Amino acid sequence: MNLVRPIHSQQLGRGWVATDNEHLKSGASKEWNWHPNLPVAVTPLFSWPPRPVATFNWFTNNWLPMTEFMIYALMAWATWGFLVPPLEQMQTFSWNWVLQLWARNLILMIIFAQGLHLWLYGWKKQGDDFKFDRRGLAKKARIFLWDDQYWDNVTYTLLSGVSIWTFYDAIVWMGYANGWVNMITLESHPIWFFALFLLMPVFQSFHFYWLHRALHIPWVYRRVHSVHHRSVSIAPWSGFSMHPIEHIGYMGLLLIFLLIPAHPIHFIFMGYWLALATATSHAGFENLVLGDKAHLKIGSFHHQLHHRYFECNYGNPEMPWDNWFGSYHDGSPEATERVRETKKRMHAK
Repeated sequence: MNLVRPIHSQQLGRGWVATDNEHLKSGASKEWNWHPNLPVAVTPLFSWPPRPVATFNWFTNNWLPMTEFMIYALMAWATWGFLVPPLEQMQTFSWNWVLQLWARNLILMIIFAQGLHLWLYGWKKQGDDFKFDRRGLAKKARIFLWDDQYWDNVTYTLLSGVSIWTFYDAIVWMGYANGWVNMITLESHPIWFFALFLLMPVFQSFHFYWLHRALHIPWVYRRVHSVHHRSVSIAPWSGFSMHPIEHIGYMGLLLIFLLIPAHPIHFIFMGYWLALATATSHAGFENLVLGDKAHLKIGSFHHQLHHRYFECNYGNPEMPWDNWFGSYHDGSPEATERVRETKKRMHAK
């Protein structure tokens, strides 16, 4: 088995990283099978005083190598060219083109989530290398549909998640088709075209943080968000496994494209980032080992801490909302104690 050196997640973003054959378990601890360097660093964006070099490195590490961001951008470009029904068809509602969108979303979700699941949990191609939690998926657990975490997660993802994603897809595509939306082109707005790709992860993080905090209001949590959080040991199908009400709020960010000038490629990219990226962010592994010399950064220890301790890290690493609003868990024992006290206060009867 090829073992690779633990990499600090904030140093290298989500890109391809050269590795050597040093032992992986240097990142193990009593609580974790593997973790990145602790405490986890805050993203350099919006640091004060400014850190221009670190900020530049953050953008280059997240965009210039073959990263998740770049993969979804290329997929969005290809989708616009080959997998979108003609705009003329989408001027009026028809189940024909809506079902085409639904089938595309369904197939892509299965490819991403099931592909990762098989590689990491079915075939165990990299064993436990870079796996955060020592536990596996829950079986014979009555809190899940059919008493099984895997089938519970698959059901919520495909029946609720993909359907609601497609619902918002259809609304915005009708907007583009009928001229209700200000659609730009690369030729007419080249600077805004590329700048929007850099900005989308920022306002996605803003939306996710505040929606997520609202979902953790105890009354809402018990009735809605607990569906997602019963997957304590997360895996690729866990990310998009949500209560339908949560799917409505989470995927509702797509409606922002009814308001901002954008190309359909931006809209497709955001849909992929919201839906497909949940499979990687909840993979339960920091890195996907694909060979002797390289691996792809996929998982998020930042969000893994949220699933372990609940009342922390409501946002994602792209923006320091948690650090600004007192909900940041950096992986240290001190942060764990603080978060446990917060949880007791929030859920006290």
